[in-house]
Amino acid sequence: MKRLFSFFPRIDGQYDRVHPFKFVIGGFLLLTIVWLGSHATHTLINIRQHNTLLEQRTYEVPWSLMQLQLEMGRFLDAVRLRHAEAITQEDFMLRYDLLWSRTPNLLSTRFKNTLSEQPDLWLLIRQIDTRVRELEQPVQSLRPDTTDYLFILTELSPYLEPLSRTVTATMIDSVRFYAEYDQVYRELGKRLYHQIIGFFIALVLLLLLLFRELRRYWQLQQQDPLTGLPNRFALQRHMTPMIEQGIPFSVTVLELKDFTKYHHRFGFKVIDGLLQECCRRLQQSLQANEFIAQPDQGGVLIVARGVVELEEVRAQMSRFRQALAKKATVDGYDFHMQPIMGVVLYPADADNLVDLLARAELALELCKQNKSSYVFFDPSLLKDMSRRQQLSRDLPAALNSDSLSLQLQPVVEWPSQQCLGLQVLMSWQHPSCGVISMAELLRVTEQYQRSESLILWALQSICHQLAAWQRRSTASLFISLRIPADLFRPGVEQSLLRVLEEYAINPEALVLEINESVAMQDPREAMHTMQGIRATGMRIILTEFGSGYSALGALPQLPLNWLQLDPTFCSGIEHEGGTRRQLETLFSMGQLLQFPLVYSGVNHPAELAVLEKMDSSLLIQGDMAGEPLLTTEVGEWLEKNSQR
Repeated sequence: MKRLFSFFPRIDGQYDRVHPFKFVIGGFLLLTIVWLGSHATHTLINIRQHNTLLEQRTYEVPWSLMQLQLEMGRFLDAVRLRHAEAITQEDFMLRYDLLWSRTPNLLSTRFKNTLSEQPDLWLLIRQIDTRVRELEQPVQSLRPDTTDYLFILTELSPYLEPLSRTVTATMIDSVRFYAEYDQVYRELGKRLYHQIIGFFIALVLLLLLLFRELRRYWQLQQQDPLTGLPNRFALQRHMTPMIEQGIPFSVTVLELKDFTKYHHRFGFKVIDGLLQECCRRLQQSLQANEFIAQPDQGGVLIVARGVVELEEVRAQMSRFRQALAKKATVDGYDFHMQPIMGVVLYPADADNLVDLLARAELALELCKQNKSSYVFFDPSLLKDMSRRQQLSRDLPAALNSDSLSLQLQPVVEWPSQQCLGLQVLMSWQHPSCGVISMAELLRVTEQYQRSESLILWALQSICHQLAAWQRRSTASLFISLRIPADLFRPGVEQSLLRVLEEYAINPEALVLEINESVAMQDPREAMHTMQGIRATGMRIILTEFGSGYSALGALPQLPLNWLQLDPTFCSGIEHEGGTRRQLETLFSMGQLLQFPLVYSGVNHPAELAVLEKMDSSLLIQGDMAGEPLLTTEVGEWLEKNSQR
């Protein structure tokens, strides 16, 4: 029974559902209300019927008979008075008209059903009605001091006595009828009283049950269904009063490191159990001034009332790490939970709820990027965000002006020094932010969904001159274009292909650069996307090869044309040591995978000499291949290169 009436879901993640017994109780109470209500209505109808019948028996019929008796007596007296010339003819006729009007009333349909039960009375009234109508002519012709009045008295007087007896009997019968119906009224009233009391008791019980369920539902709406922690709505209700009263507090957003990756490895059931265990431990480690909530499925948020000193916050985070340090076993899997945290302080960092939560999330995001345990919010983060937002707003105008510039980095075959391709590099001379590098430019466009417009602009700008460059090159010149992560999706090749067709460029002249980390996020999806690109004739180069993201089993299955080494692998290889051995290992892996390697960052002759010892035919980028060229310099450089 305790579980039956519990309000809160358990932390095991099972969202409490309405117990079947509650459905039975509710249904029974509802049926009881309907049953009692229908019977109460039936009782009221019976009371009304009895009341109508009682009125007819005790009021309307006896009253009408009494009026008939009274008018008949008055009319007979008027006959005598008219004979004695004590009243005028008009008063005499008025008495006759009053008598004449009483019998039609008793013979009307309203009293017919009641009087039909007493045939003698019904016959008496009809006879009186007949005699009264037959006396109309004698009444009109009656004159004083004549013997005609005796005829009228003879015709009506015999009916006066039976009418008087009938009225008396009717009154006595009505009194008896009332006495009998009084007992019926008491029984109906008692029954109605019990039915109404039962109706209201059942109604109150049903309303209590509904109110209890509504209260339970309302409380469940303020909790996360998996962990039972308060959700964003409950968090707002907790934080708003403190903000209104100006009470200082700290907000810590906590997530588990690599938590999102666990779903793909272990499945949602295991990770849900891990999240429940994490929340349970955090709850147990809370102090009296701390409030924990789960505004989303990814992490939790802890509000510490009165904690605004950095040392206090560090002690709090240390306590959380210790609570999560012990190994957690879920469904046979062992997990070592490593929390990452972003911290914001009220009122130092923000003075309203929206900014507090947004800046806490910003601190957590920076914590993920820096791969640190925790990050305190700093105003400089807002400046970076404001800068990126400004760049995003100004980018569409820059695409239509000369603010954006293109450079091309040659890809040279060594030792023939023949230029095979040109890597597209972009920069932006922003009027207020200065020079924006390609890395920052791509990062901004990726964050604010402007990557496609930027890449298409760069491709159109290059295709406008590519045909002329190819005529000056002895080799089949290609251009390589970096594809941001948000643009690497099925169908991207169609947008690029339309630009190539517009300028009549062979698709093989376009090489798309795909970052190794992007391709390895979902190798199967990457395979599908790359196959669509290769089907158009475009080629693919995997950049930053060797950075540690690739699964060697998945690489041979990808439809790649080249592997490009990260520039750091060619730095310092002129000296014996780990750097050179690392490069030799990557070279061996490239041969094993049967993909040509592109060595980027080759800036010194000594580095080139080491590479020549490893392979007789190289593809290199860097100062030894050629410095980045402006679009106006490419044609002349290609012509000189072809003459070597």
